[in-house]
Amino acid sequence: MRSLLLSFRYALEGMAYALLTQRNMRIHFFAAFLVGIASVFLNVTVFETIALFLSVALVVALELVNTAIESTIDLFIATYHQKAKIAKDVAAAAVFIAAVNALIVAYLVFYNKLFPLSLRRFSSLLAPPFPGVLLLGFFFLLVAVIAQAIQMHHHAKKGGVS
Repeated sequence: MRSLLLSFRYALEGMAYALLTQRNMRIHFFAAFLVGIASVFLNVTVFETIALFLSVALVVALELVNTAIESTIDLFIATYHQKAKIAKDVAAAAVFIAAVNALIVAYLVFYNKLFPLSLRRFSSLLAPPFPGVLLLGFFFLLVAVIAQAIQMHHHAKKGGVS
């Protein structure tokens, strides 16, 4: 029983460390707090609550994994190394994908609760299933990833680190 309690303590210490040292974790916690408050006041359903909770948990869990990866790399690599950068960037990308997912879930849950019917007719592109928002967001993300890939490829050809 003592070892089980110690494992809970260590997990809480890890969470506290991330919360104290990682700006993005504080942002995620603040967003989760706002989602929780909004959920109470906007009467979300049980299934909406489950979707919001899972989305928030995924973001926080991946931020913890990202912090662990960064700390481990920093423990062994004191100078710049391309492979270390890749590992850190990929871990950060996992958090980014989870955060975008959480935003989409929050949007789907809260849209109808925040915009009464009278306002919805003025924002048909923003209404779920939000074709305008989804397509525009996907387009900008795709352009950003392609532009970054081109820039990295161009840098590598000019003699940069590959």
